Amino acid sequence: MLEIKGENKGEILEVTTEGTATQDDLQKFEEALKAKKLQEDPVNILFIFKNIDGNTPKALMQGWKIVTHLKSIKKSAIVADESFVGLNEKVEKLIPGVEIQQYPLEKLEAAREWLRKG
Repeated sequence: MLEIKGENKGEILEVTTEGTATQDDLQKFEEALKAKKLQEDPVNILFIFKNIDGNTPKALMQGWKIVTHLKSIKKSAIVADESFVGLNEKVEKLIPGVEIQQYPLEKLEAAREWLRKG
């Protein structure tokens, strides 16, 4: 399941994923990112991961199509449970130039504040 908030100009784009991400979820994310890029570039994104079970194979294929849009991201905060420790280093290698910080679930507001600082 994927939920997207903050699609209006000046808002932080928040992407919450719970359970397993599907191809439809990734397509929804791609559309939201494209729309946000039209409003402002670069974009700051907050990713929130809860109870992640993984991705379906089709979702992973869709994910590679999104990579071209990721160049528009300036900063990204990842808020997740302990199963995602170290994820920011892996993401930074895939998307050079994106500043990434990881926070535990209970520090969600601190992640938002870091993204608001530009």
